[in-house]
Amino acid sequence: MGYQKFCYWVDPKDLESLRRNFEAKGIQLAEEALIPCRVLRASRGLSLLVPKAWEGFCKRRTSWYRFSEKSDQSLVVSNDPLDLLNLGPPILIREADFKPDRLPTSEEVVTLLQSGEFQRRKPSEWDKVQPLEEEFHRRWFTRLNPNEPFDFGKIFLSHSANHANFLDPEFFIHRDGAIVPYSIGNSLHVCSSCLEFFNILGETWELKYVVPCIGAFQFAHLPVDHYLEVKRGRKRG
Repeated sequence: MGYQKFCYWVDPKDLESLRRNFEAKGIQLAEEALIPCRVLRASRGLSLLVPKAWEGFCKRRTSWYRFSEKSDQSLVVSNDPLDLLNLGPPILIREADFKPDRLPTSEEVVTLLQSGEFQRRKPSEWDKVQPLEEEFHRRWFTRLNPNEPFDFGKIFLSHSANHANFLDPEFFIHRDGAIVPYSIGNSLHVCSSCLEFFNILGETWELKYVVPCIGAFQFAHLPVDHYLEVKRGRKRG
């Protein structure tokens, strides 16, 4: 099998019983409390992403978590499916050979930002980019795309429009009659892809295609500019 991750959201009330269940099986959960996407490393077979992690290194970028229905929940991420009590259907992330027919123009990026759903759900922190973050993007942009002038304003518009496209899709394909949205830029032009990987954004869609952001490339070792398939699990029975 190629790369795959099974992701299970866990309510606070179920977390301790889940820990005991794992301990009874002699399994230790490796906790991630700083960078959410690190649980997506292929080398991490079983991890627990705790709420504190969303207040860590990517606090502004992942502020959507705190205003979502997933707020205060933890996430169990495994290389293999888990069949344990109190675990709902997983989010399945795996390799894909998807490539979009086209990406939006600059004008279409601006149009995406006019989405009422995006404006309604956007956290106030989202627009408050710190200088260190801009420098982070400058460093990676210069390394991976040295022939194009760095324009963070343009990049940030793309970051925002990419999230908007998963909330109110304008760029998508049809699969079995259903809408399947996709990331509207390469890894340099998307941000906080963990929000889409873990269905904090785009939870409506049964299937979507997500490009890892530069943070997921650096910290989770996911492939740059390569789409991964994110599939929402079905309830048992």
